[in-house]
Amino acid sequence: MKVNFNDHVYEIKDINYKEKRVLWRMSLLAFPNLEKSDPDQEAYYRMIDKVEELSGLKEKDYIDAEGNDLSMAEIDLLLQEVYAQYMGLSKKDK
Repeated sequence: MKVNFNDHVYEIKDINYKEKRVLWRMSLLAFPNLEKSDPDQEAYYRMIDKVEELSGLKEKDYIDAEGNDLSMAEIDLLLQEVYAQYMGLSKKDK
């Protein structure tokens, strides 16, 4: 699977149904009823760490189109995009 982020294409592993279910449950813990409570940041970062693990992305992969290292905020945004694609919430790149 390919993810396009900031003009750079990242190759990530596909996940299966069971792995999607795990991520879905983790997202429900991270974002409970937002009308009544704030997101759970610890649960959110556990979810993002799981996305990173499933995606196969490693530290060496976190570079932009020019080969510069991504910031921590950019890495989080990339992993959010990976999550969105895994869950069918984002247009998949071909």
